[in-house]
Formats: sequence, structure tokens, C-alpha cells
Amino acid sequence: MRAIGVHAGLTLDRIIAAARSMTPDELSMQALARRLGVDRKAINHHVSDRDTLLGMVAMDAFATSFSAVEIAHQADWEEACRTYAFGFTDSAIATGVLADRIRLTDPYVTQILEPTEAVLQKMVEAGFDDESAMRTLSLLTNICLAYARDVVIELRSGVTPRTEILRGALEQRDAAKFPTLARIAELTVTTYDRRQLEMSVELFIAGARDALHLQTVRAQA
Repeated sequence: MRAIGVHAGLTLDRIIAAARSMTPDELSMQALARRLGVDRKAINHHVSDRDTLLGMVAMDAFATSFSAVEIAHQADWEEACRTYAFGFTDSAIATGVLADRIRLTDPYVTQILEPTEAVLQKMVEAGFDDESAMRTLSLLTNICLAYARDVVIELRSGVTPRTEILRGALEQRDAAKFPTLARIAELTVTTYDRRQLEMSVELFIAGARDALHLQTVRAQA
């Protein structure tokens, strides 16, 4: 007699693979059970509910893409951060509407250790201590994930540009009191383009470079 959940070779990997073949809108525990030809209770043995399943699908898709990112052996820490940032962001955007469900506390994080190890090693070799390297990379990761989620929302629903929102807000106020905002509101700028990401990464690197210099000076004092 098979144990609960052991149905025709049913495994978590098989469940996630089947779930990834379905769109988030059509994915439900019952629909997935039909796709796999098993009883829903067999799936519940591995996954408790739909929200958990969607999180697993998101992390599996993200990890599969990001694990392929390679930090060049000859790269310095700055170039390593750029490679990490663009690879991370592109992988998160590729998950589409599931980008909001990427959680780096998820066990799937074990699948993306290689690029993380590589960039941290470059940072430590450059002079960052272990804690500074960890905190600095965490900041970069947060920047990239926030940007990726904004882009996915913009692509899905057509978010109104911030300058247009600003113009609308100024129409309700005396624009003469906000000369800087009024001038900026006339720009044709979108903060969801690639240039925004590139600027964010370069600002991050400039700040990290200054922090590293300060850490080195303090260590020598």
C-alpha cells in the first residue's frame, strides 16, 4: 500500500513542473490534480495550498534562470555586481506576474548559490569584510527586486508615468509654489526603463565604493 502522496511517482519536482505548464490564472490545486491525474489530497501531502504553490513556481522559475548567471573570473567586484544585478533583475522579470512571490528566504535559494558566492568572493577580495559584503549585496538585491516588480506591473497594466501623475497632482494645487516639481513634471521620462536600472546600479556601486574606502581608512587608522 502506498503512503499518502506517493501516487504514481508523485514528487514535489513533478508537481512544480506541472504547475509551471499552467498559467497563474488557471492554476488551482484541483486543476493541477487533474493535470497530474491524481487525487487532490496527494498534492496536499507535498503542498498545503495554492499560495504556497505559486510561491514555489515563482522561485523555481527564478532560480532556474538566475543559476545560469556567470560572474567572469577576471571581473572586479564592480563588474561582478553589475553582472549579478542585471542577471537577477532579468530573471525576476521573466517570472512575470509571479515576481511579487519571489522570496529569498525560500529553500529554493539554495539553487542560486553559485552567482551569490562568486560576487561575494569578489567583494571580499577587494577589501569588504564579510558583514559589509553581505549587507551591501543585500541592498543591491533589494534594488533589483523592487525595480523588477515595478516593470512587471507596468508591463501588465500600463502604469501611468510618474511625471504624468505629478502633473495631475499639481493641477490640484498652486503649481507656482512647487517650481522644481512643475519643471520636472514636463519631462517625458519613464522610470520603468532600462536606463533607470542602470542608473540605480551605478549609484549603488558608487556608494559601495565610498563605503569600502571609508572601511579601509578606518582599518588603517
